[in-house]
Amino acid sequence: MSITKSTVRRRGRPQGDEVKIAILKAANELLEEQGLSGFTIDAVATRSGAARSSIYRWWPSRGALAIAGFLAETAQKIGYPATSSAVADMKSQMMRVAEVYGQKVGRTISALVAQGQSDPEALRALLEGYVLPRREEAKKVLARGVANGELRDGLDFDVVVDALYGPIWYRILVPYAPLTPEWAGSLADHVFGGLKPGRPAGKS
Repeated sequence: MSITKSTVRRRGRPQGDEVKIAILKAANELLEEQGLSGFTIDAVATRSGAARSSIYRWWPSRGALAIAGFLAETAQKIGYPATSSAVADMKSQMMRVAEVYGQKVGRTISALVAQGQSDPEALRALLEGYVLPRREEAKKVLARGVANGELRDGLDFDVVVDALYGPIWYRILVPYAPLTPEWAGSLADHVFGGLKPGRPAGKS
């Protein structure tokens, strides 16, 4: 039996996945080079070599594609480490977020959030592709902190996540002061300082 290119294609990654990867790579490159203002479906199609119909089949709007391209590149850079200390892992990740988003990437995500205010598909892509999964990851780390005795029982994890990451988003969207790893580390220390076992809720 001879092995043809089509046989190899069937045995390997589906062609659709290869096209998606090329589209997302092109989308992120255009965002980095030109920002959201210069980001168009036509430009992504030209750079990726994909048909416009393929792009619209997977992403219903310019904003949704921009967010998908952005997340495909940046989400992997800000994962949580897994050491024996959940608190240290959370602090380390927050500092990494500040390092990544404190640069040009922060301006990009700010523009994407703004795009989501008038583009429901873009907002849904941001929430479902990034915000909600990241919150669930953070809550799992917090639960590990409770289980190993670093954090007290009875915490409202949603409130804690807001307390930890809300200020980071605030500095991204309202850049009155720089977003730095040092500041993010200090923020983590302040929040976790009130969450230790034996410290009553509401007491500093």
